Formats: sequence, structure tokens, C-alpha cells
Amino acid sequence: MALGDYVTKYTDRLDKIIERETLTSDLNMNGDLLGEFSDTGEIKVATIAMDGLANYDRATGFVDGEVTTDWETYKLRYDRGRSFSIDAMDDEERAGIVSANVMAEFERTKVIPEVDAIRFATLAGNAGNTEAADITTSDAAYKAVATAEEAVEDTGVDLSTCLLYCTSTIKRLLRENVKQNYRLSQGENPNGKFTMWDEMKIVTVPSSRFQSKITLLDGTTSGQEAGGFKAAEDALALNFMIVHPSAAAAIQRHKKLRYFAPDTNQKRDAHLWQYRLFHDLLVYEQQKGKIFAHTAAANAA
Repeated sequence: MALGDYVTKYTDRLDKIIERETLTSDLNMNGDLLGEFSDTGEIKVATIAMDGLANYDRATGFVDGEVTTDWETYKLRYDRGRSFSIDAMDDEERAGIVSANVMAEFERTKVIPEVDAIRFATLAGNAGNTEAADITTSDAAYKAVATAEEAVEDTGVDLSTCLLYCTSTIKRLLRENVKQNYRLSQGENPNGKFTMWDEMKIVTVPSSRFQSKITLLDGTTSGQEAGGFKAAEDALALNFMIVHPSAAAAIQRHKKLRYFAPDTNQKRDAHLWQYRLFHDLLVYEQQKGKIFAHTAAANAA
């Protein structure tokens, strides 16, 4: 297969990787509620408000109600990118496969973890309910999640429509609680695949992505050349989060992947790949109660 065919094949595939493989893909927003983006990265998002029921009068009939659609302006915060060059001879020796696959590997191992980390930190920073404690036993895990469920349910949402994001440790402790107390979701086998808790979908998150705050490395400052992200100095490790998808919206303004063959690369005899992603996670002020974040206890000073 010619390199150009590889490029087309993998570029098309890359377009779907973030949506398919991010752990926060359930938060991707319905595009129908989005307005136009401005050149400055601002976007208008629709919020709908309406009157409640009124008394029906047999003589005069219905009481008129009002529905309003407000377009709130948000500014996207994260504009990230990177370029890679693969020497033409190196690529030729590998029959073109390395160059065609390199960006897919970059997106899976670098882009997706960062996108998830940004979204989880944003959710944690905007959670309407938070709690901090170290969880080391199955009973403590059960009680902590039960408390979170109560807070989220009090906003009027059904747990079956919520997501339970948690570390592998919390998942193990919850599973141990199931085995000890025979507490099963519908059709759940304590010795089988553990995917639900109180009808909530369980999403296991690597601890590196699951921090209350993160720092993005700019790629140019001394010590930050590698780019990517890390936990902020004052970050707390997240134990778990319960989130209703209506509380937040993951928005991608611009994802660009460009390829320049060695013959068109003006800098060197190399395959040049350029990747850019402009995105954010928007949390609605009136929906913050639908987010519960549980972190590890803060270290004593």
C-alpha cells in the first residue's frame, strides 16, 4: 500500500479515536445545543428555562406559560498541539508503516490521557458536593459511595443515568463489599465482570488521569520540553466521582491533523505530522449539584 493510502486510512481513523477511547466520552455534547464559534474561541451554549404547571380553569382554560432559550457564552481554554518529523530514510526502511501509525499512537498514549485529565480536574473543581478522606476498606468505600449517591439523587436524577468514575482500588473495594454482602445489581455475578454499581455504569480511571488539579506542560520552558501534563503541586488524588452527563459538556472546537510528505516538507527530508486540538469541558452553574467528587485526604501541613 502506498504511503498516501496509509495517510488517508489513518487520518480518517484518528478522527474517531478521541470520541471512542476517552473515558469521558459519555460527556460529549449534543451539537444541536451549540451555537457558532467565534474567532476568539468563544461559543454560545443554549440553556432552556420554562414555567411549571399552573391550575387549569374550566372557564378560562389554560394559563399561558413561558419558555425561554438563553445562549450563554463560554470561552474554550485549551489550545494544544505538537509536530513530529520522521526521517524519510527511517520511514523507507519500515515500508511507510511507522509514519502512518505514529499519530495514532500519539493520540492514544498522549492526547487521550491529557483530555481525560483536564476533564476530570474540571469536574472536580466544579463539583457541587465534595468530600476528602482516605478509603482503605470495603465498608468505607461502600459508605462513601452511598453518601455520594444520596447527594446526587437529591437533585432529582436517577442513578441509572449517572456515571461512577473510580480508581481501580475503589472498584476492587466495592467488589469485595459485593462478595461479602451478596449485594448485586440486576444480573450481576460477583465472580464475573464488574461493570455496574447501583445501576450506575462503572468507569475505571488510571490514577495519573484522576487528579483534582493538573498542570499542563508548555513544551518549551526548561523542564517542560516533553509536554503533556502532571498533577499540580496542590492536587489531591481522586477516589471516585459520580456525574450525571447533563452537568457538563465536552466540546471540541478544532482538531487538525496535517501531513507533509518529504517532497513538500520545506525544513528537512522527512515526513512531517502536525496535530492541533482546541477543546474544553463546560460545567453548567445550575447543574453542579449533579457532580460529587471524593478525593484522598489532604496531607497535614
